[in-house]
Amino acid sequence: MVDSASPWPVPAPVSVSVSASADVEAARGSAGTDPASADLAVSVVGRLFRLAPQLTELMDHGAREYGMGFARGRVLWALQASGPVVMRALSQQLGISPRTVTGLIDALEADGWVTRAPHPEDRRATIVSITPASEAALATMRAGYEGLAHDLLAGIDPDDLAACQSVLGIIQARLDDVVAARMAAEPPPPRPRP
Repeated sequence: MVDSASPWPVPAPVSVSVSASADVEAARGSAGTDPASADLAVSVVGRLFRLAPQLTELMDHGAREYGMGFARGRVLWALQASGPVVMRALSQQLGISPRTVTGLIDALEADGWVTRAPHPEDRRATIVSITPASEAALATMRAGYEGLAHDLLAGIDPDDLAACQSVLGIIQARLDDVVAARMAAEPPPPRPRP
């Protein structure tokens, strides 16, 4: 998987629409997402769920500025981190199917973000690289992301930030296993009949 610490493009702080997240909050009602909940674990997870739509909108805004979506941006960040790579390795690195990677690379190549070249030793393989235009765009997006991070976290005690980073790392490391275990233990409820 791609290192989740890699920044996703955020060119500049933007005004985030709260109507959609307000609708979600209204639908949740008292489903345990109250930040004032006496159950601290539920409160923390509730805050994470409320942040997710806002952060997603920021990511989408950054992607739209460059005419790409989140998935295409992930490919570019991965290619920047790895350097030129065969598509099979890129698929494994991103944790997505080879067919999906091929579609993403087709679109990125058509827009001038990546190039393909034959592998020098394996005629069945193709090496994918980012273009200079991608390098420049990623540098701009990284600068916007870093600026947003500094603006957002300005004035927060460094010890608090370190503790937050540590806890988020633990949550991230546990998330897949905990969700898989819960889904295995609790099958989804039956769907309503049409």
